[in-house]
Amino acid sequence: MSGTPSKIPPAPWRSSVDALLWLHPATRAARGALPAQLAARAGIAVTIGGLISYREGPVGPYAEVFGAPVMLSGAPMLSHVAFMAVDSAASVAGGRGNWALPKELARFDGDPGRPGAVTARGDGWELRVTTTARARRLPFLVTMRAAQVWADGQVRTFAVRVRGRARLARVDVEHSVASPLADWLVEGRHLPVLASGRQDVSPARPAVSDRG
Repeated sequence: MSGTPSKIPPAPWRSSVDALLWLHPATRAARGALPAQLAARAGIAVTIGGLISYREGPVGPYAEVFGAPVMLSGAPMLSHVAFMAVDSAASVAGGRGNWALPKELARFDGDPGRPGAVTARGDGWELRVTTTARARRLPFLVTMRAAQVWADGQVRTFAVRVRGRARLARVDVEHSVASPLADWLVEGRHLPVLASGRQDVSPARPAVSDRG
């Protein structure tokens, strides 16, 4: 795992990525995972899950797994990232400092964002994701948004844009141990996209309803 930098690179972060992104219906437990500041914004009961390999970027290469348990009202593809784990201390520091992301350290076996099997392990959880993908690649562009709660209680939002090429895939998710993530990243077969290209993460801004 890479070390923590003496200075956190500020947003925006621009990275070269291979990303596996999938959706599935949110569980009842996932719907209750929102912080109090966001509970009234709960919208469509859909979870976003992802495994990403950062090939190049502000803090170097690293692997990531995340879960956004439920969509929020207020903007297209708006969610709250309730879980995120990486194998880079520099990424942990940058994610917490720039975007209030709940990043923790994990270990990865396999190559996230590519077909095949990947295992991610952290404190009290272990996740295995097996991916198969079609050969045909198509142009791909998606913009996702996240609303996070800072230590001062303020809600700020930021955008994540992935542009490149993608192919349809199939993913099988399983938890190897009794895991607190089981209600957020549901076991079973899901239909994801496997995207390769550039990811841009914007600076965080106060949410519209929080601006004075």
